[in-house]
Amino acid sequence: MELFNNIDKVAIVTGGGSGIGKTAAEALSESGATVAIIGRTLEKVETAATEIQNKTGYPVKAYQGDVTKSANIQHFLKAIYEELGQIDILVNNAGTLAPGTIDSLDEEGWDHVMSTNAKSIFFMAQAVVPYMKKQNYGRIINTASVAGEVGLSFSSIYGTSKAAVIHQTKQLSLELAPYNITVNAISPWFFKTEFNEKDLEDKDFLSTVENRSPMKRLGQLDELKSSYLFFASAGSSYVSGQNVFVDGGMIVYGL
Repeated sequence: MELFNNIDKVAIVTGGGSGIGKTAAEALSESGATVAIIGRTLEKVETAATEIQNKTGYPVKAYQGDVTKSANIQHFLKAIYEELGQIDILVNNAGTLAPGTIDSLDEEGWDHVMSTNAKSIFFMAQAVVPYMKKQNYGRIINTASVAGEVGLSFSSIYGTSKAAVIHQTKQLSLELAPYNITVNAISPWFFKTEFNEKDLEDKDFLSTVENRSPMKRLGQLDELKSSYLFFASAGSSYVSGQNVFVDGGMIVYGL
């Protein structure tokens, strides 16, 4: 399994303090990588880093950062590089949601979602690419969503932002291929996290979500680990520009 270990690699995970980001960070740590978790709330990412490190035995570092601000990105990436010496893997996972349709959403909501979900992907990638080019190696993994492929009735903006993530994945894979840097995306359906647990307490909504998948259930967070691990490892060296749906078959579900 040498192809799928990340020993001696350094990975960055944005939005890694909980949910899918924390799961991705844990998977990379389990594979031997030194992981740097980025989040807006330092206490939250410090707690996550400690929990993961205690579980895996590999170093996990916590950094406070705002991925919607290019200057802030440059600041914390410099700190990571100076402390850890390299940057091999980037998981762009930071995300947010503004529920509502075209009748109720405003410019502030649009800007917040697009900055967090789409703008951050580009500028995080732009900031890590010089480090990856220097070593002629890199893995960039973007957390997209099934909403980037199909419509959701409860948010006009979220799906648009995730469609942008999917297209950026394709575009950046083209631009970075000559430098042995792969760029891929993972598109989950519903996995219970702090992000959506309140919505899933509504039994009718939960039933709708479960019935939308042929498997008739939510995903379990551990079921995401292998996808992140594959795209992060040497085993995916000839795979780039791809978007994998981890959705229990939701995306192909017809009548």
